[in-house]
Amino acid sequence: MVRVLFVCLGNICRSPMAEAIFRYLVDKQDLSSYISVTSAGTTFETFGQDMHIEAKEKLDENNIPYKKHKAKRLLPGTYNNFDYIIGMDESNVNNIIKMLKGDPDKKVYKLLDFTKTPRDIADPWYTGNFTKAYDDILQGCKALLDSIIKKYKIETNEEELNKEEILEKIDDNIYKFTQTSPNKEKITEYLAIAGRLLEIKTSISAFENSEMTDEEIMPSLKKYKKQIDEFLFRFKSK
Repeated sequence: MVRVLFVCLGNICRSPMAEAIFRYLVDKQDLSSYISVTSAGTTFETFGQDMHIEAKEKLDENNIPYKKHKAKRLLPGTYNNFDYIIGMDESNVNNIIKMLKGDPDKKVYKLLDFTKTPRDIADPWYTGNFTKAYDDILQGCKALLDSIIKKYKIETNEEELNKEEILEKIDDNIYKFTQTSPNKEKITEYLAIAGRLLEIKTSISAFENSEMTDEEIMPSLKKYKKQIDEFLFRFKSK
């Protein structure tokens, strides 16, 4: 699981908007099994408050769903809980690094650093421009998701494969997994995944030996491929 944390000053405008937008983009590509997201702020002043009304209105306007929100503060001991810690501006980034006592693993970024035009996202609490903030956050979230997909080689649901291509990918992934040498901490998980892959392979063989048409088999093959991809991603990403 790739764990993403968005951070702004108060966790009532930019970072909860980023959390909602990014979750929407992740869900849209059916990647919630691979990527998780939450948000926080660097100040106690807004602790427990709801998302700013204009931030919610901007999300509603663009049909972006969001969860019930209570602002929370970034905690010093949470550095190891996330793979990406994303600030909205240079001040956020500096505060994050100060609060977390450094960034040894280079996890801290500014959201628009993932775009072709790195810059700060102005705080709409002060500017009043929630449209500009939304547009910048959307641009950054799209670029961040693309970067994660490429870095971790996550296959998205945009790829439409035929039966033979799916079977080839399933066989290839299972073969690669069998060549893995798990360390002692991963042996139990390795054996559990190997057992599940064997069950899936047996089921696929049963489908292929049945009188079902390719069209009837395809939904199950797609489901099995997705399960295998998720199993192997979780195993290698821990």
